[in-house]
Amino acid sequence: MGAALLAQVLDTLGPLTTAYIISAYKLPEQLIRLVARLQGPSRSFYIHVDATAPAAVHERIVQGLTSHPNVHFLPRHACRWGDFGHVRATLKGLAAIDDSGLDPDYVALLTGQDYPIKSNEHIDQYLSRRAGASFMNHRPLPVEGLEQGGYERLPEGLVPGSLPIHFGSGYWCLHRDAVEYVAEFLRAHPAFVPFFEQVRVPDEMFFQTILLNSPLRGTIVNDDLRFIKWPGPKVLTSDDWHEIQAAPDLFARKFDADTDAGIMDLIDRHLLASPAGSPSR
Repeated sequence: MGAALLAQVLDTLGPLTTAYIISAYKLPEQLIRLVARLQGPSRSFYIHVDATAPAAVHERIVQGLTSHPNVHFLPRHACRWGDFGHVRATLKGLAAIDDSGLDPDYVALLTGQDYPIKSNEHIDQYLSRRAGASFMNHRPLPVEGLEQGGYERLPEGLVPGSLPIHFGSGYWCLHRDAVEYVAEFLRAHPAFVPFFEQVRVPDEMFFQTILLNSPLRGTIVNDDLRFIKWPGPKVLTSDDWHEIQAAPDLFARKFDADTDAGIMDLIDRHLLASPAGSPSR
């Protein structure tokens, strides 16, 4: 299909709709900036602020975002590194999206320290041209570099349904078909969540294990669409600008305005100031 014909087809389908689930615990001004940059009539935001965050942080986030009708705040709970809190926040976001009746084309999971490195137009074009695909970093256990290949993270006993465990980045962008499958799977397998509540760092296995054992596994692209520097993830600064500029990814993490807000200024000025051309990736 030629580029012109593809553009006409996409136009007839209407704008791509995206819901962003964002987990945050600090840097309220940076979170407000992130939402402002991603704002648009076909986007919605579901924000979980860690219950351990200082009251002033939560209050500033609410104050800065509550006027937007497409921004929704999720019930708060504590999220500690390595526990189930991060998965629980994501599940709350997915439930809120389902309750809204919006049925977005894509759901993207971000943190308050992520930032787009492509324009909204580019992101929409990229996802529209790959409709039906989901984007998630994944690999089966055992994983080289993890203690006991990752099996030491699991409690005694078998995973419900004896599913092979898959591992990967805790952040992803899922097509609506994958989101619907996750909901259906969890309804059909009520023991899955209690099992993963005992897993160490479950956000790096929970959704991968569901989807890489599903009929949709062929639609899962092994890519989380993020520019990240390891080990870390490293806090990105202006020293990383040329690598960020050249990266084909849609998002990058992580940023810290208290360390270097200038890198986000560079991104705004040079990468996000005007609509991008056709995605090259």
